[in-house]
Amino acid sequence: MKIIDLGGKEMTVTDLELAIMQADDYRHYRHTDPSFKLLDDGLQAYWEDVYQKLLRLKSE
Repeated sequence: MKIIDLGGKEMTVTDLELAIMQADDYRHYRHTDPSFKLLDDGLQAYWEDVYQKLLRLKSE
């Protein structure tokens, strides 16, 4: 199974359930220092996109 990330790179998924759990975790990570807000916003958007694409794979 494969998905395309926000950067246009193809990702191969070998363990869908594990990938969903990891992406779910990563989309909630934040720095404690508020000066990283812009970075965190970008990372959250990336992992949210990956998470949603993985869920679509699971429902197919």
